[in-house]
Amino acid sequence: MCSIVAILVVVFVSQGNGSGGAWLADTLRAVAGPTITARAESWYLNFMNTASQVQYQMGNKKVSAPWSGAQVTPSPSPTRPAWSTLSPMTLTSMTPLVSPALTGEGTWTTLDQAPRPYNYLPLDAKAYIRPDPSHPYAIVTMLQFDSRFTSLHIVGGTAEPGGPRGMRGPGVIPVTDQQGHALLATFNGGFKYRDGHYGLMSGGTVYVPPVSGVATIAITKEGKLILGAWGVDPQLNSQNADLVAWRQNAALLIDKGVINSLTQDGAAWGGTVLNSAYTWRSAIGITAGGTFIYAAGNALTAETLGVAMKSAGVVMGMQTDINPFWVRAFLYNRDRNGQLQVNKLHSEMQGTGYEYLNGTARDFFYLTRFAPTIPPANGK
Repeated sequence: MCSIVAILVVVFVSQGNGSGGAWLADTLRAVAGPTITARAESWYLNFMNTASQVQYQMGNKKVSAPWSGAQVTPSPSPTRPAWSTLSPMTLTSMTPLVSPALTGEGTWTTLDQAPRPYNYLPLDAKAYIRPDPSHPYAIVTMLQFDSRFTSLHIVGGTAEPGGPRGMRGPGVIPVTDQQGHALLATFNGGFKYRDGHYGLMSGGTVYVPPVSGVATIAITKEGKLILGAWGVDPQLNSQNADLVAWRQNAALLIDKGVINSLTQDGAAWGGTVLNSAYTWRSAIGITAGGTFIYAAGNALTAETLGVAMKSAGVVMGMQTDINPFWVRAFLYNRDRNGQLQVNKLHSEMQGTGYEYLNGTARDFFYLTRFAPTIPPANGK
């Protein structure tokens, strides 16, 4: 009994204590084993979710928009040059699924403008939606990026994803991409090696070999993004020399616009007890128009995360990391004095955003902005 209580205490502390909590959870896994730890975490997360439901039903838990204040859409400037035929990226309007809707729910707000001379076009946008009427406090926040002016990068952490090869990554964004206005966004990577043995390759280094049939985001030499199942999509295979980086994680969340039916069976879909729990989750996806989306939210199952992604127009999607101490996303800009400004996508996300500039043990993604030297075609 004492050991069970001790486990639950560690889980309680770990779920709400950032990197320190993650260390406690890892220590518990080493002592009690991954199965017992996962079950304890799952029990705790579902218990806390039930408590939140009761609070909401009693009127003690209020739900509000994830960001406050007037959402101002910047006026694109200058007007479109005569030589350009490019149109703004398509931002799919999302119909609120929970009534009554919160202020601004389902509506995209543009953030930055594309680099010159395409600065008449929006570069990125944010939105949020609640995908689960039975959990009206579960909010999924999203970022959408125009892939014609952004490049995705994958970085191996100094310790993770880990695996028998013992490969260690730099765990940091290269200095050249930190300088000037290049850096646009960072966000969490995928599961650790022990949670699925999912593959990662970056910079010509294979940290973990690919697993057949697993959801994979890949980057080509030209910067094109491919999201599909390894060995199923004809472009996703080890013989394709055009791939410069890829990251795998679980099964596809959305395949050709259809949410994976296995998301309804969390344990079967992800292969771990935690995938049936209501917790913080994140995902990435590609829309029919080729834009790139990152999504993250609280009190989610894989299925409700998929519902949110599909509502945003995602046709190919994959879940990335889960749990409150791993799910995080940041936007970067510079003020008039050239000082770096870092903003969280959601105020409840942990971390500062500087971990990706100074070094981190976990693998991650980041986006840089660029202006093509010649007018690009619609779609990268």
